[in-house]
Amino acid sequence: MEKSHFVHARNVSSMIWRIKLLSSMLEEIQLTCCPIPPSSIMSFNEILSLIVKSKHMIQECKDGSYLWSLIQLEFISNQFYLLAKDMGNSLDTLPLSSLSITRDTQEQVELLQKQAKMVKLFIDPRDLQQRDRLLHVMANNSLQNKDFVDARKVEEILSNIGLKTASDYDMEISKLEAEARNQASTGGLKEASDIKNLLFLVSYSKSMIFKDVENERNEGECQPLPEFQHIKIHDYCSASSKSITLNIRDEFLCPISLELMRDPVIVSSGHSYDRVSIARWINSGHHTCPKSGQRLIHTALVPNYALKSLIQQWCYENKLPVNDPTMSVLKVNSSKKNFNANSLDAIKINKILIMAAGKAIENIIEVLESGKTMEARQNAAAAIFSLTMIDYSKVTIGGHPRATKALVNLLKEGTAVGKRDAASALFNLAVYQNNKARIVSAGAVSLLIELLMDDKAGITDDALAVLASLVGCSQGLQEIRNSRALVSILIELLRYGSATGKENSITLLLGLCKEEGELVARRLLVNPSSIPSLQSLAAHGSLRARRKADALLRLLNRCCSQPHHSL
Repeated sequence: MEKSHFVHARNVSSMIWRIKLLSSMLEEIQLTCCPIPPSSIMSFNEILSLIVKSKHMIQECKDGSYLWSLIQLEFISNQFYLLAKDMGNSLDTLPLSSLSITRDTQEQVELLQKQAKMVKLFIDPRDLQQRDRLLHVMANNSLQNKDFVDARKVEEILSNIGLKTASDYDMEISKLEAEARNQASTGGLKEASDIKNLLFLVSYSKSMIFKDVENERNEGECQPLPEFQHIKIHDYCSASSKSITLNIRDEFLCPISLELMRDPVIVSSGHSYDRVSIARWINSGHHTCPKSGQRLIHTALVPNYALKSLIQQWCYENKLPVNDPTMSVLKVNSSKKNFNANSLDAIKINKILIMAAGKAIENIIEVLESGKTMEARQNAAAAIFSLTMIDYSKVTIGGHPRATKALVNLLKEGTAVGKRDAASALFNLAVYQNNKARIVSAGAVSLLIELLMDDKAGITDDALAVLASLVGCSQGLQEIRNSRALVSILIELLRYGSATGKENSITLLLGLCKEEGELVARRLLVNPSSIPSLQSLAAHGSLRARRKADALLRLLNRCCSQPHHSL
């Protein structure tokens, strides 16, 4: 078997070499106690920020999930590449001849500069091979393939990246669970689904690979299999109506109904529930995960194909029928009096059928506009949010002459729940470029900026997300630019906002700087908290936030280096 190796080993070792070289230069400058040329201060700040970000990346590769590192192979490799290029760019603006460093150190830094200019994206072929094998196993573990998880192939892949014992598997599962929570908090639907599928892949493989070495538990090589729950169910496969007792794993039971899940789905917190139970929970007005209590940042339900495959295999082995849950088909009455809030709850059952029924959309929008109760209007907004998860629904609903205006009105008049549902629906619609101008024309921008300052509304992150999307169209940028208070608000959010809010704040500032760079840059530079906030985010934020913060810092650095822009 191939010798195991550290994932991203070459990229990590190359980055460690760069960090050591730059750290030696900084330590040497610090020991000389000589004054630093003012023109180099921003460059040093940028270099320090890049060192911190690089260390953070290396630590993530070391402490994070190996499997997730393989899945994100190209993305992480590209991050190392961008960091290396950015280091070279920062060194280009550094006046080495004016610094109190030895000739040897100067030559090493110049060598680093030259190498940074020639650096190319490197993806380790061994990692690529392991990743492709992993994706192949994941692809076979689908509803379309009747074969089950090939535990031995998974064992070989994990062994090649250093996971050999049951405790190694447990550690990998813990890391995947931590990554699932992280992805859920940032709203990554596909990522959360992929991680959840990896979790069940590793958990199942572990139970198969180590099931025969239970007696080695005391030596730390194997952990007990998950506990089973004993429940009675009817044996529908026999003519007899007698009940039989089956052992059902806890993972197969819905945390709400405590029944076997037939259509498991993943919510934004990363937990799985049976679709009917969690849909009923959400439609009754709850916006938290029943198991963890964590707030659901969206109400999309992502199918958990890996878990469903496990349950179907279990049903097959125990001779139980495997039938898809009965789905109610929404029949929309053209009479508005029959189209009330309760029927809106049923809309989420089958989005495609609803989109095919033209009258359904018309009636939803009518309730959104002039429903008799605020609850009915809010349910209509929630229905539109749910429907706009489908791509072509964004076009259909966004193109309706009254839809965006009705959502903006609810954004103004609704309760906190209604405002959030309206903002979420607008965000989904804004994904389609042509809808952005319609949302701006409906008066959303000024209202969203007001909501940023309204602590009682409690939808700061939602409003920021919509604004960050609208800045991508000329009409939205013009409206956002007209707000005199926005830049100050964004600077405060860089300090005190949530992780998502900080990232969207930088997106808005970048958009404004590209349009009228000098004016916005001046306002950022004269504010004493803006640069430290950006540097902190560039060092400790998410990968996307770090990249955006770094871009904004470089833009400010260029503005500072121009004499006619000096403050």
